[in-house]
Amino acid sequence: MEFYERIKYLRRASNLTQEQVASFIGVKRVAYTAYEAGRTSPSLENVVKLAKLYNVTTDTLLGCYTSAGAAVTNAEDEYNSDRFSIRALNNEERELIAIYRTSDKKEAIESYIKRTLINRNKK
Repeated sequence: MEFYERIKYLRRASNLTQEQVASFIGVKRVAYTAYEAGRTSPSLENVVKLAKLYNVTTDTLLGCYTSAGAAVTNAEDEYNSDRFSIRALNNEERELIAIYRTSDKKEAIESYIKRTLINRNKK
């Protein structure tokens, strides 16, 4: 499935109109229609907005997967057995990382996690 097919599928599955999606990402409907038709591609900023709208990763939206379900560089291949390798992450963990990376509230997220882990370790 191509990018333009993915965004059309996600929009329909979410019961949204092209106008609603265009408004959410800040473009005119005709521009968004061109994305769904495969005539043009959105900016990276708008790809991120679409991923947030549909609650998916940008990798998922763009169709960038390996057999493990994530984009992995050759440099990471030597760490395949490492439990911290991206290949060891499940889909939920990848999604949390994507949310963190695209968030404008990183400090609040980090603070919450640290407080939570410190409280858990005290028990």
